[in-house]
Amino acid sequence: MAPSTSDGEASSSGTGSKSKEKERPRSFDEKTRTACWRKAAVLAGRHPERWRQDAAGNVVCRRFWSCHGCLCYEYDHIIPFSKGGESTVENCQILQTRANRSKSDKAWVEKAEMQGFSCDIKFTGELNNI
Repeated sequence: MAPSTSDGEASSSGTGSKSKEKERPRSFDEKTRTACWRKAAVLAGRHPERWRQDAAGNVVCRRFWSCHGCLCYEYDHIIPFSKGGESTVENCQILQTRANRSKSDKAWVEKAEMQGFSCDIKFTGELNNI
């Protein structure tokens, strides 16, 4: 006989967590990614659709999503998915890939610590026109 839940319905062991995972998407959908990009800080003098500043203050380029270079970024769960964080706009931030990988599944990382794992690129003069 299957164990019963608090409301008296029978449940089969092992299947509940899989159905909950299906209801809770791990990755951000396109609409959420677009909104997440738009809420990131705009860089003065740079085209806002192409360039943003991540949560650690790094310059990232929209074209370089999910790669490993210094201008590359990933969409990060502020509260990690593994710790119950949802794939929503409110729980999304862009982070330079290296900073995101160093953050891993930590719920809180100081900005200075993330900057320590960041590529140190400063754009000046003509480089601002890229």
